[in-house]
Amino acid sequence: MHALRALVALLRGRASMKEALRNVTVDCVASMPVRAELVDWLRGEQKRGRRVHLVTAADQQVAEAAARRFDFLHGDALGTRDGVNLKGPNKSAALQEAFPDGFTYVGDSRADLPVFAAADSIVLAGAPAEVANAARQMGKPVEAEFQSAQNGVRSWMRALRLHQWSKNLLLFIPLLLGDRLDDPHAVIACVLGFVAVGVTASGTYIINDLSDLAADRAHATKWRRPFASGAIPVKAGLVAAPLLIAAGLAATTLLSSVAGLLLGIYTAVTLAYSFRLKRVPMLDVYVLAALYALRLGVGTALVEVPPSVWLMVFALFFFFSLSLAKRHAELVKAAERITGPIPGRGYRTQDAGLTLAMGVGSAMCSLLIIVLFLVFEAAVSGGYSRPAFLWPAPALIGLWVQRIWLLASRGDLADDPVSFAVRDRPSLVLGVLLIASALLAL
Repeated sequence: MHALRALVALLRGRASMKEALRNVTVDCVASMPVRAELVDWLRGEQKRGRRVHLVTAADQQVAEAAARRFDFLHGDALGTRDGVNLKGPNKSAALQEAFPDGFTYVGDSRADLPVFAAADSIVLAGAPAEVANAARQMGKPVEAEFQSAQNGVRSWMRALRLHQWSKNLLLFIPLLLGDRLDDPHAVIACVLGFVAVGVTASGTYIINDLSDLAADRAHATKWRRPFASGAIPVKAGLVAAPLLIAAGLAATTLLSSVAGLLLGIYTAVTLAYSFRLKRVPMLDVYVLAALYALRLGVGTALVEVPPSVWLMVFALFFFFSLSLAKRHAELVKAAERITGPIPGRGYRTQDAGLTLAMGVGSAMCSLLIIVLFLVFEAAVSGGYSRPAFLWPAPALIGLWVQRIWLLASRGDLADDPVSFAVRDRPSLVLGVLLIASALLAL
């Protein structure tokens, strides 16, 4: 909603947009990342007798909120107000008027070049190479230079959450159960779909992180995330997210129009979850289960096999249980620190008994569905040459889901259960045995 208001206000100019975002930004100023080396340098200059002023293109109230954060600043902060965007030439003129005897300017962007030109000396605070070179060519003394935060490959890998791509292995289940492993076209479609869905999901993860910036910056550990910590600029995320989502959707649609449609639904539901649904108790875990099931649907469309009602019903119960396991682990951990509502969630620590009961019950229902499938479908349909080899499946899946719930009840399940499984040795062993059981049954 705030973003929509800002876009409408942008039609009236940048100053109007900044005013529209004022209240949201003021609340976030206290937790925004800062360049610690620059802050230390400015504090040192202040102790040596220099006056340090804050002059920014941000809204005036935001500038004042930022100034209250630092004890070394002198006088009132200057920001955008009265419809005048204090940026570029406007900032240069304002500084020359306020400091006719000269000033040193600390800047970092191309818009600061007119201000550098009017300054007596300059400080480069993480300026891009082309901006830094242009500033040096002005012949002004460079008092100090601070490197920009590294937003290299490692930071982007964290932002894209590549480890979460493990969830997309679900796309290969219809390939296995549909006995299409010997079809090169189906295998290639699944591999390409795996990448396309991963790219799309990474775009939604970026949007989720951007929407949670304020909460992440105030969190004990999440402040280290690339966007919250400033390792990657927010504007880079705003550009990358829609490009990734568009590329993933386009690639999937080229592979299969049905798969593209399902991935579009997946994307819409994911964004709704990020912005609102994750704060609605119980509905949030239903949505997570549906997102897992949609991955199976995409895989089914890519492989071009008839959708299995048995598989989808099992998936909904099974992934509903796993989603509750993750939420239950969060409640158990939170109960060690607080009592009552969980910040950012619709749950309370007292809800742990409910999530435990519903989650374990749903897991047992999923195992019952497997048994019913083996009795009423696999044993009589003729789709399996040796259906008896499928009977270890309920026990293997049961062992794994019981392990997940054991860890969740102890508060030791720190990650999504599917992502956890690809790094957990007992889970991998059970997974290999389950795949071998399915292959022997074909």
